[in-house]
Amino acid sequence: MENFKKYFEFGGTISGLNYFLRQLLASVVAFIGGFTLGYGAGSDNIGLITLGMVILSPAVWMSFATIYKRCEALFPGQAAAYTTGIVVLQVLGQFIGETALGGLTSIVLFIIGLYLIFKNSNIVEHNG
Repeated sequence: MENFKKYFEFGGTISGLNYFLRQLLASVVAFIGGFTLGYGAGSDNIGLITLGMVILSPAVWMSFATIYKRCEALFPGQAAAYTTGIVVLQVLGQFIGETALGGLTSIVLFIIGLYLIFKNSNIVEHNG
């Protein structure tokens, strides 16, 4: 159980490759949970809605923890502020949609994602 616990805790740091792989896993699980939730809502099935929420919730938590750990590796002591900023920007990007500002938000988030993946941190041994 200790091996799985580290994916959901907000302590420690991770490398760029680990960040990418964890976000990929969280995205796939979130897609499955979101699809299940949406299908349940469309078919008016409370059981599927609940199952979708049960699948989606840990995926979102893992994604937030992953962003925090990578920000802690790159910006020690300021990870909470950077993580909050990234999450707020992601949520705002969903609301502004297909406008010019939405396109700019997508480009900014893409650049931030590339930075989090490819930037080397000063930490030799990551413990997250």
